[in-house]
Amino acid sequence: MRHSIKAKFFAAISAVAVVFIALISVLNLFFYDDYYMMERRGDLKTLYHDAAAAYDGTVDSIYPRLLEAEDAQGVRLTVLTESGSVIYDTTLRQLTAELTPDTFRQPFAGATGRDALLSDLALTARALQTADAGKLSDEGCDIVTVASDRSDYLCLVGRLGDNYLISRIAIAYMETSSTFNSTFLLIAGLFSLLVCLAAAWLISRRFTDPLVSMSEAADAMAGLDFSRKVETKGEDEVARLGRSLNLLSEHLESAISELRQSNDRLARDNEEKARIDAMRREFIINVSHELKTPIALIRGYAEGLREGVADDPEDRKYYCDTICDEAVRMNEMVLQLLSLSKLEDGRETAERAPVELSALCADEVAKVAPLAGERGLRLSCAVAPRTLLSDGDLLDRILSNYLTNAIRYTPAGGAITLTDRDEPDGGVTLRVFNEGEGVPEDEIDRLWEKFYRTDKARSRESGGTGIGLSIVRAAADVLGARVWAANEPGGIAFYVSLPGTPRLAEPPADPD
Repeated sequence: MRHSIKAKFFAAISAVAVVFIALISVLNLFFYDDYYMMERRGDLKTLYHDAAAAYDGTVDSIYPRLLEAEDAQGVRLTVLTESGSVIYDTTLRQLTAELTPDTFRQPFAGATGRDALLSDLALTARALQTADAGKLSDEGCDIVTVASDRSDYLCLVGRLGDNYLISRIAIAYMETSSTFNSTFLLIAGLFSLLVCLAAAWLISRRFTDPLVSMSEAADAMAGLDFSRKVETKGEDEVARLGRSLNLLSEHLESAISELRQSNDRLARDNEEKARIDAMRREFIINVSHELKTPIALIRGYAEGLREGVADDPEDRKYYCDTICDEAVRMNEMVLQLLSLSKLEDGRETAERAPVELSALCADEVAKVAPLAGERGLRLSCAVAPRTLLSDGDLLDRILSNYLTNAIRYTPAGGAITLTDRDEPDGGVTLRVFNEGEGVPEDEIDRLWEKFYRTDKARSRESGGTGIGLSIVRAAADVLGARVWAANEPGGIAFYVSLPGTPRLAEPPADPD
């Protein structure tokens, strides 16, 4: 809190208020009395000059001015002749019922009145004695301080024609007034200080709350949190700064979001590139491995023939048959690789035409029946008659690879079945099941990878190239179908689910 801008702002305004009130208090404490005394001296001189200017030799000409000074300024006045006779006196006026100029020419009776009048006369006499005759002659008046038994007085003695005007103010009265004024000023200063402190707090909040909000929003932006916004009101510089900060936050959020998306796309692209590179390396390794054995066999048997190792016609025939078999194997793998490449690159598209599904399945079973018979396998097909729009060539490749793969991995005497089922969306799912040991669950998803075999030891004996199921998946992608495999009781099943394409109605029978 002590380092916050709100505290600093409040402290600055409070310090100015405290210094201002303290300065006023110091000036009042050390200079007010002198200033007040100077002002009262000035008032006495002003009164004298006004009276002297209006005096025409009679008290009547200045009587209203004397009354005004007595009532407004608290001044006591006496007008004396050079012989000391009283022409006018404030005390006498206050103690007399009739307040007229003639009153001062009448004798006044009463002990109290006489005492007050005598005291005033004694004071005026001392003032006359104390006054500087030179100043009276040059300036017309002199201000002196005269002590009495009741109080000290500030007296002005001035020439008024042939007479004298003595105006006096009790210093005790002036001190009382000064003390009252000083006390009130101190109280007013303290109250003003409290008001200033309250105002400083409100002003500091008014000006610093938006800045604090901007600071918090900036900290949030630094932490990539752009949900924090600055509440702005008005059209001043702070409000415009807050709106600019909100706009900056929105632009940063948009830019960072786009950058994140670009980074994500780049990361995915890099991952895909790494995956493709890894697949390319693996493909090259697998192709090299697959071609290495037949090439080595062909080379070995060809060199044997050239060197005349096989003298016997039967041996030469065996060598030639082996070379032909390996060449056929290599040709088959190359053709499959070319087919897979076309499917994956999109160079081969589905050409949909009416296909009678049960007939196509029966044809595929008939094609592989001799191979199944050689191994003593039972092969059956139970697919309902239906005609649908599809690519018969791609379906033929899918079923051919499924069936040959099943024959390759079904133990002697086992059974292979091809069945179908309808799907709720109008599609058809074909299922090829073969008896056997199945595949470990953690390897099922890898069956569709190129050159992947679950039993590496049986790879050459089984005669497979390891890319048949990869061709199945690529062909299914072109058809928009889905393929998968699952271990089931007694063996493993391979599925292809054809999408819900509209089935073609059977043509009406010829009425003839």
